[in-house]
Amino acid sequence: MRVSASAIILTVARVGGRFFFRRSDVEVVPRKALIHRLPIRFPPWYLGIPLLLSIFGIILLYSTTYTGDALPSQRVVLQSVWLILGILLYFLVSRIRIGARPRSAHLFFWPIWLLLIATLFVGLAVHGSSRWIKVGPVQVQPSEFSKFFVVLLLAHLLSEYTKREEFTKFLTACVVVLAFVLPILRQPDLGTASAFVFLFLTLMFVKPLPRRYLFIVFLALLIVAIPGWFMLEDYQKARIVSFFQPSGDPLGGGYHVNQSKIAIGSGGVFGKGFLHGTQTQGQFIPVQAADFIFATLGEEWGFVGALLVLGLYLTFLLKSFSLARQVKTEYERLIVFGVLAVIFFQVFVNIGMTISLMPVTGLPLPFLSYGGSSTLTMWAFCGALASLSTPPK
Repeated sequence: MRVSASAIILTVARVGGRFFFRRSDVEVVPRKALIHRLPIRFPPWYLGIPLLLSIFGIILLYSTTYTGDALPSQRVVLQSVWLILGILLYFLVSRIRIGARPRSAHLFFWPIWLLLIATLFVGLAVHGSSRWIKVGPVQVQPSEFSKFFVVLLLAHLLSEYTKREEFTKFLTACVVVLAFVLPILRQPDLGTASAFVFLFLTLMFVKPLPRRYLFIVFLALLIVAIPGWFMLEDYQKARIVSFFQPSGDPLGGGYHVNQSKIAIGSGGVFGKGFLHGTQTQGQFIPVQAADFIFATLGEEWGFVGALLVLGLYLTFLLKSFSLARQVKTEYERLIVFGVLAVIFFQVFVNIGMTISLMPVTGLPLPFLSYGGSSTLTMWAFCGALASLSTPPK
């Protein structure tokens, strides 16, 4: 069954690759035009806010892995290393003029797509999903890295075309999204696949494309929803059912959310205090270092702490929205909105699932959740925003 599904995925990507990958698509741009000259401005919105959130995430991670020993756990040390690497990646990406070479986004398709395909065969199974590939002592998640490159690719496909090429570019973009969504669903990873769909719909709306194209996409989603239900794993179906019936299976599909709501509700206004959360320290919340890190935040830091974090996210998103109105090209504008779409979707879904407003999907909370691949991807996004906010000299 897995081989046949992979064959379908390979066919879709092969058709898409022949359709829009041409040698003429790779622009020849002088090296000096691709690199920002010093001095470089580093806007605090794209460096300071993510840094505050990341440091706070490490503090929360320390609490979720605390066992009575003052020394930090291996996860805390590893996440600190990922944070340092993420900041270095931020400075690297911010030096590159992201908007100078839009057609070169095509070059990133095959490497990251082949990594996704490799995950289907050699991926490590964790919590029922084969999303990770082991590289030496660490595990990487190609689906996380693919978010950055798909944003660039879709921004290019939807920004440069004539009226006559409009429908062709739309179909090409659909093929690109499908080529990534299919292997991600096979892992299975419903949350990341949903993020790609939301990204595509956002860019279609922002462009804007004719409404009939949006109707085509919504109709296609509706058509595949019914057979797609039977493709889900049993635990995924249980999570969706428990979303509509939270009390139907409190020890099964609804256990994650119920424990999360208990933790957040018991935190009150100011929280129980650092390392004093009974749900967190008792390890009652599953995957509390990653998917349910917000539950620890609500329990130990209370409504005030949660409000502070939400305020930081809101400030970051508003400043990014303001940047989208300042950039000069359509390609750059779509990149900014693509980054906004991914980060907003993950924040909304992750926090929503911890308080039973959204089904449990496994999407990490940007900058706070434990995970190296997610950390590097989010910092790459911030570097892209910083690059677009720095005028060329």
